[in-house]
Amino acid sequence: MIRKSAFIALFFGLFLVISEFARNWGNWQPWPFWAVDFIAAGALIWGGLRTLYQGSSRLLSAAWGVTVGVFWMSYFSHIQTLVEGIDVAKGEGPLTLMIGVMLLVAVIGLFMSLARRTV
Repeated sequence: MIRKSAFIALFFGLFLVISEFARNWGNWQPWPFWAVDFIAAGALIWGGLRTLYQGSSRLLSAAWGVTVGVFWMSYFSHIQTLVEGIDVAKGEGPLTLMIGVMLLVAVIGLFMSLARRTV
């Protein structure tokens, strides 16, 4: 399960970098709002590679934990925006759904990285 979590982390991290560039290109928010996504993506990629090559999953678990925190905040702030109907942009619903799916994948990745290694 740990190796699967590492592979998921690599794909998730790469997808996060690409989607962050695509979403913000030409209209970047203040840096704290997007820098945390790049930090999470870098940690996932680093943790995934380290787990695959060295066998240690501690960094991978930490990276998944940070990613869960980032997506938790993002998802529920988007939900609040939809519920309150304040400044709802076109495409906010599908974006919120996508963030929710990514949160779910991050939670699953976290639990998989914490699974016991069998010999």
